[in-house]
Amino acid sequence: MGAIASTLQPSSAAVIGQDDRITPTYEQLTNSVLGTVGRLALQKADGSFGHCTFTVVGRNIGLTNAHCLLDEKGAPIQIKAAIAAQHSDRALAVTNVDVYWTGRDTAPVGIEDVPGDWAIVRFTTNLGELTGWLGNTDWNPNDINTAGQTVVGLTAGYVGYPQDWPTDARFQPGNVRGYTPALHYGCTIHNVEGSILLHDCDTTGGTSGSSLFTAVSQTDFRTIGLHSGEYPVQNPYINLAVPLERFMPAVLKLRQTGAASDTVVPRP
Repeated sequence: MGAIASTLQPSSAAVIGQDDRITPTYEQLTNSVLGTVGRLALQKADGSFGHCTFTVVGRNIGLTNAHCLLDEKGAPIQIKAAIAAQHSDRALAVTNVDVYWTGRDTAPVGIEDVPGDWAIVRFTTNLGELTGWLGNTDWNPNDINTAGQTVVGLTAGYVGYPQDWPTDARFQPGNVRGYTPALHYGCTIHNVEGSILLHDCDTTGGTSGSSLFTAVSQTDFRTIGLHSGEYPVQNPYINLAVPLERFMPAVLKLRQTGAASDTVVPRP
């Protein structure tokens, strides 16, 4: 557990083949489960800024990546969470983050660190009472060695805040690059290797911390993983995600305690 204790380390990620991202409307963001996704803005210890994506997963908690928070350079000056941010000055709600928990003690460095690349932030308001929170598909809590197997083959999607979005080809009046959400649905969870999900959703920097979800029905979308970054040596590229088994025990524990500061979360 940390109390605003480190800074953003963006990971690389890839658009795979054709760029299939679109911009969701403000109505979609405020009137559906997509409205549980927001932009996490960090002011670093050196005064510079960075951002990731988060998803509300409880009354006062959000899910993102450990590499968005952990860095050797020191504690962030401030972390803010904006729900349904569509422009730099337009969001449904904005709140601060005061405490976080991570799946690792140190910043992820290599691909072997991806299973622990999760973090849960605590908001200073009950943001989930406004947005609701994203549920999850079934997962196996009893065998970490089978992590991710239950979601292989599922159709996936995400909403995130890529640094390059909208691209020149998709830019519309009023858009602000890096503050405009992107939606990609119709990608696939291809496999799981070493407790890491391999997926082909189109992602770039800033989408770190995006929940991958699948549609149970036209109105029911549920988390199946947590996007982390790009597999750097495969051609064609493939993207990586943390499976549910790694972060759901911590989510459930924090829901139970109301995210009390002294909560010790499991790290499977």
